[in-house]
Amino acid sequence: MFLRILSDSLFRQKRRKAVVLAAVTLGTAAAVALADIALDIGDKMSLELKSFGANLVVLPAGGGAPVVVGGQDVSALRVPSYLDASDVLKVKDNFWKNNILAFAPALDVPARFAGRTVLLRGTWFERAVALDPARAGAPPLLTGIRVLNPYWSVEGRWPDDRTPAAPAGVEPTPEVLVGRGLAGALGLRPGKRVEVEIAGRPATLAVAGILSAGGEEDEAILAPIETAWDLAGLPGRVSRVQVRALTTPESAVYERLGKSPKDLPPAEFERWSCTPFASSIAYELERAVPGAEARVIRRVAISEGEVLRRISGLMALIALMAAVGAALTVTSALSTSVLERRAEIGLLKAMGAGAPRVVGLFLAEAATLGLLGGLLGAGAGAAMARFISASVFGSPVTIRPLAIPVAVAIALAITIAGCIAPARRVMRFRPFEVLRGL
Repeated sequence: MFLRILSDSLFRQKRRKAVVLAAVTLGTAAAVALADIALDIGDKMSLELKSFGANLVVLPAGGGAPVVVGGQDVSALRVPSYLDASDVLKVKDNFWKNNILAFAPALDVPARFAGRTVLLRGTWFERAVALDPARAGAPPLLTGIRVLNPYWSVEGRWPDDRTPAAPAGVEPTPEVLVGRGLAGALGLRPGKRVEVEIAGRPATLAVAGILSAGGEEDEAILAPIETAWDLAGLPGRVSRVQVRALTTPESAVYERLGKSPKDLPPAEFERWSCTPFASSIAYELERAVPGAEARVIRRVAISEGEVLRRISGLMALIALMAAVGAALTVTSALSTSVLERRAEIGLLKAMGAGAPRVVGLFLAEAATLGLLGGLLGAGAGAAMARFISASVFGSPVTIRPLAIPVAVAIALAITIAGCIAPARRVMRFRPFEVLRGL
């Protein structure tokens, strides 16, 4: 009998039922779409935020620590220490190799140019490196500072990453980039040749382009690292390796504990080391590169974490507002339905149906609509999530099978929450008061 009454009730007041179904579907779709995006937003936002530049740097062990004597920083008087260039590719050969997106070595040497001392930095501009030469057909990795810093702009053109071959009997002229600030102070333009002195030896460089980087590079000269090796007489030496890694924002606890991983309990250390925090990746880089220490560039890592936290909070707020809005719509529609069905409710109670059974009838109607709305909302939310992700990030999100039961649970929660006020009104109806006016 209950099922027959329920089936008859579902096909009456079709407009009210359509309003409830639409509200549940839309609310569920919004919540599911934002949930699907939130599950992938960490990786996708980290890829989008790679324009921030490197978030890790590998230095010679002890070479990055400040030297303070008598309260004065005398680090500049220290004998420079270097990494071996043959170890650069080991940055990619470690536990987190799939999280290492790009890297570039750098060799910093002082140079005399136009009567002033400037920084000459040898590096990789854009270079394809073979990570596993033993594997035939293995695709090379394209890396370098152009990959690390895609927001950098160059007036002119980027230099050839290696000094191009010159005709027989002609000495090749290395090509370099000159920072915007240095070029503006000295009136340099692409195509000009400049005379510099490095380690007491003169050299002629060709300006291929003017670099706008927004950092110390604006006052420096950037050259292929082989050029810096030849001019400085430091073959195979590297001052640092800048690394861009796909990381997870660290909580305050793990950020503190990550500074001394050896002090962590075994279980805590395993959890920390198996999570791609910037500090845990830095720990693996130190183990992979002999005689090196890896540091997190906190400015970049913290900025990424703040952006991700704020976006996640905004998405959670929007999803909550969508669910509340849907619940209010369900409450309004069901309350109106209860008022229109006062006579039916009074007759059911007069025939012996208690308040729990009548309320159960309305809850069963709402649950049926919630189940259907959840299934429709799961499909609509998946389509919405893929469309938003493809529009914003250029690639669709991965739809997980768990999204369907989650969508149904959200829809049921919305409908049950919307039934609270109408159910209380049904409980207060008295049969004789309702039927007296008939």
